Amino acid sequence: MKGLKDDVKEVSEALAEAEKKRELALAESRKIIRLSKNAIHAIHVGSDPSEIMKEMEENLDAMVSKLSEDMLLSGPAADAMMEFAEAELLYDVTEDARLRSPEELNVTPQAWILGLADTVGEIRRVIVGLLMDGDRKRAKALFEAMEDIAEELLMFDVPDAVIPLRRKQDIVRGIVEKTRSDMLNASLR
Repeated sequence: MKGLKDDVKEVSEALAEAEKKRELALAESRKIIRLSKNAIHAIHVGSDPSEIMKEMEENLDAMVSKLSEDMLLSGPAADAMMEFAEAELLYDVTEDARLRSPEELNVTPQAWILGLADTVGEIRRVIVGLLMDGDRKRAKALFEAMEDIAEELLMFDVPDAVIPLRRKQDIVRGIVEKTRSDMLNASLR
């Protein structure tokens, strides 16, 4: 058949390139997720996460510059962006800073909102630690930030086909109520 060999060769080369990019996405996303977890851990134990976060940002920027937009919207790259956003937004909350936008963090809007939802659970962990240490004033300030985030998240209405947020919204609601109970119990002691 005329042209078949050339067409097959062209498709084979295109698929080989797609596989290289997939492997790159896997490798880069693993690094970013590991660094994000390390940054979150540093925040929880009161260490300075700035060096970890700098490396995390460099890896994210490298990944974003090498991958196409469709590769950033799903799979390992999307997961890495979500973990990255979670770590960066948790840092913003614990530093009483303005939450940075998706553009400022160089992540997709989907990764940003899902990372924001996951941040609520991490804020709870910080609050519980503060309550255990007797720092109710700081715990209250973080709880207020948690409530603000939860309020915005719970008003967010997008079909799961666009972004799987509904389950996370239910989890956020439960985390806020459980933390509210912890705050009340701490104030009664």
